[in-house]
Amino acid sequence: MTVYFKRAAIIGVGMVGGSLGKAMLKRQLVEEIIGFDRAQSILSQALAAGAITEAANSLQAAVNQADLVVLAAPVMAVLELLPEIAPYLKAGAVVTDVCSTKTAVTRQAANSLPPTVTFIGGHPMAGSEKQGVEAADENLFENAIYFLTGKPSQALATMERFICALGAVPLILEPHRHDQRVAAISHLPHLLATALVQLISGLEEAEELLVLAAGGFRDTTRVALGSPQMWKDICLTNGEHIVPLLERFLHEVRQVKALVAAGSADGLLDHFEKARSFRAQVPLRGKGLFPTVYNLYVYVPDRPGVIGEVAGLVGRSGINIAEIELLRSREEEGGPLRLGFMSNEARQLAAGVLISAGFRVQLQEG
Repeated sequence: MTVYFKRAAIIGVGMVGGSLGKAMLKRQLVEEIIGFDRAQSILSQALAAGAITEAANSLQAAVNQADLVVLAAPVMAVLELLPEIAPYLKAGAVVTDVCSTKTAVTRQAANSLPPTVTFIGGHPMAGSEKQGVEAADENLFENAIYFLTGKPSQALATMERFICALGAVPLILEPHRHDQRVAAISHLPHLLATALVQLISGLEEAEELLVLAAGGFRDTTRVALGSPQMWKDICLTNGEHIVPLLERFLHEVRQVKALVAAGSADGLLDHFEKARSFRAQVPLRGKGLFPTVYNLYVYVPDRPGVIGEVAGLVGRSGINIAEIELLRSREEEGGPLRLGFMSNEARQLAAGVLISAGFRVQLQEG
C-alpha cells in the first residue's frame, strides 16, 4: 500500500476517529498516528485498540510534526479547535475534519489556519449509534460515501486517493451544497425520528407501547440513538437548510391529516403509492451524484445463519459484496436480502453461484 502521510494526528479518538486510525494503520496508509483526547483513559483505550500508535499530552505535541491532522470531534468543538491548533501546524500539513456540516467549519478554517497549510473538509457517511473508541471498526468506511470539500489542489487530489485507499467512495461537493443535501437525507430524518420518540414517550401508555413496539417503530427511530451532542451541533450549524425542510414536512403532515380526517380513499391511496414508488428507488445509487450499485435480491428462508451462508457462498467465489441489506423485518416468513455489487459482472457471477446453491434470486436493473 502507498504511504500517503508519514505522521498523522487524530484529535478526538472516539468511534469515528478511532475507526479512521485503525483503518489507516491496517492499510499502512500512514507510518504513525498520534492521538489526543481530553481524557487520558480514552487515549489508553485507543492505544490498546490499535487506533493510534502514540498518545500526546497536549494539542501542540499532537499536531506540531503531523503531515495530516484529523479533527474528529463535534462541530462546535472543531470550531474551537481550529484556531487552537493553528500556531502549531507545520508548513505543508493537511488539516481535515469529519463533521456532518461543512459551511461553518470551512469558514472557520479559512479565518484561522495559516496559508502554509491546506484545509480539506471531510464527512464520512458512515457511523453507528454506538459511541467511544471501543466501538471503532477498521472496516467502517468500506464502500461508504466520503464527502470532501476544498478547492482543486494537490492536497485535494491526495485526499481523494487516500479516501479511496480507505475503501470509501470520495465525493467532492462545495460546502453549501453539501449542507443542503445532508439536511434532507440525514438531518431531517433524525429530527423526525426524535420527534416520534418524544411523541410516544409522552403518551400515558408509553411503557406498554415499548413492549409492543415492532419493526416499524424500531427501524423508523433507530437514528434517534445518535449522539445528542453531535446532533445539537448539527442543528446549530445547519439551521439555514433544516428549518425550511421542517416547514415543508409540516405541510406534508397537514395534508395527510386532512386526507385521513376526510376519509379520502382515493387521496390516501395516491399518497401512499407515490411514497412507495419513490422509496423503492432508494437502494439505487446510480443516479446523480452517487456511483452505481448493481442490486441482486435473494429470497432467503427464516433460519439461523442463512445470511452468513449467502455471504459466504459469494465471498468464497472471490466476489466482493459492496452492500448488504435485509429489506424487511421477518416474523414467520422469509424476506428478500439485497446484495449490492460495484459491477454488473460481479452481480451476474454472484447470481450464478446462488442459483447453483438453490437460492431464488432476482436482478434489478438500474
